[in-house]
Amino acid sequence: MTPQDQHSRLPFAHIEIDPSQPAPLDAARQIVAMMFDLDAPSPEVADHFHMNVTVYDLGQLQISTCLSSASILQRSQALIALTRVNHFLVQFYRNGSFSVTIEGEKVAVPSRALAFFDLTRPCTIEAERVDNLALAVSPDLLLPLVANPDSIHGLVLAADNEANVALTMHLDDLWHRLPEMSQQQAQEEAQAVAAMLAAAIGAQANTRSMARAYLRKSQFGAICRWIDENLCDPSLAPADITRKFYITRPTLYRMFEQRGGIMKYILERRLEKVFHDLVDRSRPAEKIGTVMRRWGLRDHTSAGRAFRSYFGVMPKQVRSPQSSQMRWFPVSSTEAFRVRNIEQLGPLLRKHKVRFRQEDGTDVEVPAETDEAAEELSSV
Repeated sequence: MTPQDQHSRLPFAHIEIDPSQPAPLDAARQIVAMMFDLDAPSPEVADHFHMNVTVYDLGQLQISTCLSSASILQRSQALIALTRVNHFLVQFYRNGSFSVTIEGEKVAVPSRALAFFDLTRPCTIEAERVDNLALAVSPDLLLPLVANPDSIHGLVLAADNEANVALTMHLDDLWHRLPEMSQQQAQEEAQAVAAMLAAAIGAQANTRSMARAYLRKSQFGAICRWIDENLCDPSLAPADITRKFYITRPTLYRMFEQRGGIMKYILERRLEKVFHDLVDRSRPAEKIGTVMRRWGLRDHTSAGRAFRSYFGVMPKQVRSPQSSQMRWFPVSSTEAFRVRNIEQLGPLLRKHKVRFRQEDGTDVEVPAETDEAAEELSSV
């Protein structure tokens, strides 16, 4: 292999969590921390937790496989605000099934069925055994190709759906081709995969049986985006929305009924923006009251109580290093899943098998720490 060929090889990472080493579940949590809070369904599973992950970095798209013990993966409002990740997760289970809960509705997803998730919105995934192939897709890659982004979250393509069969077969084939793929080829492949995903999303949304629901979701998404653009206005009220979108007040209330009501939704979005700013390391000295006023919250006492009710902590606690297990924060959402950040995952992983390829084509194996060093690092 020439130096030029080596330099063009695709970055990847491979991590094996050894259940015989200390705190295997905690080490696994660090791998998925940008996406989910990970838990095990029982203490026995936690004590013997195993995970085997391989991920290839195609730039605006990362493709991975994961084998692991039974898992409960939750993406909460607090984690969404903390990580600021706005990617889309697309996955299917090669073997076995999983369930997903979105807005209180639990849906079973069988083997080979393709599921889509918007990581700016909450969900919980449960599986007795994880065996998946997954994509983390940058919004910059997918959104220009999708007419209605709000139709993506929670979309499931049945295993025998024509678009699903074509996509999953293509992804299986792609996975086997990745080890020999150059970075230039990977960029072209990422564009092709995004086009296939967009076509599948559009085809599903435009079937006759879904047309009416599609239109409702489209209007709902437009309202949510407009609310986000006007959260800084403390006087924002339902009347402003009904005038803007030419809908009646009862219609607006029905649209947000499952979210607890329109005013509850507005308050929660403001609280999420406050959380986001409080964990922003670029302005650590900014007063909490200033942040709250920026997002339209004038009564700081009531807002503080609402913040604690929603996130489980007071605003001042969010700035504490103990407020999260996150070992690092990406500079931007686009950095969240890049292989080049693998060494940032945390010291617990140093007791497990970690190897990766850098963007210059150099292969690296992270040396394992001694038991004493691992115990010392895990207590930091």
